[in-house]
Amino acid sequence: MLEYEKKAMLSREEYEVLADKCINLRLDAQINYYFDTDDFVMNSKGITCRIRAKGGKYKATIKKHSNNSSNCSVEEQLYYKTELDTRVFDALGLCYQGELVTLRACIYRDDFCEIVLDKNMYLDYMDFEMEIEYRKDCEENAIEAIKKAAECLVKANLISSTDEFMLRIKKSKSKSKRFFERKKKDRR
Repeated sequence: MLEYEKKAMLSREEYEVLADKCINLRLDAQINYYFDTDDFVMNSKGITCRIRAKGGKYKATIKKHSNNSSNCSVEEQLYYKTELDTRVFDALGLCYQGELVTLRACIYRDDFCEIVLDKNMYLDYMDFEMEIEYRKDCEENAIEAIKKAAECLVKANLISSTDEFMLRIKKSKSKSKRFFERKKKDRR
């Protein structure tokens, strides 16, 4: 499955401002269990091996991240079960590296994109992000939706312009990349 997405890291205050704009904000929890070799070979190649727990279901996937500016990744589903089964990664020589818990709130959804706010907790750390998933042919519409969210932050005097926010989109790393960077840092 091809997935197109953009993301921007947020401060806690920016996250709260965007969340406050939503009526009946509902948080959904999901847990990513990450697997890799002890020297993080998969992550260094831009490959994420994970089991995602969401709504009582467990989905094991291998996700290959794009190294270019296409914002595209390819995800291969290995299984979808009602129980956690880590054996799927044993054959690849991978071991459990830790988990990342996300509290996710959808703030916008239509036919072309979905915008969510994520509060992520992992390895005694917390961060916040806005993530936009969109259809390939609707990238321009997704960018317009991002700019509308950025305008809320301008009005709250948290950023000076929407352009400032758009620059963050290009610099933000995936959850798995941030997780493994922190994991490597903690090992030192």
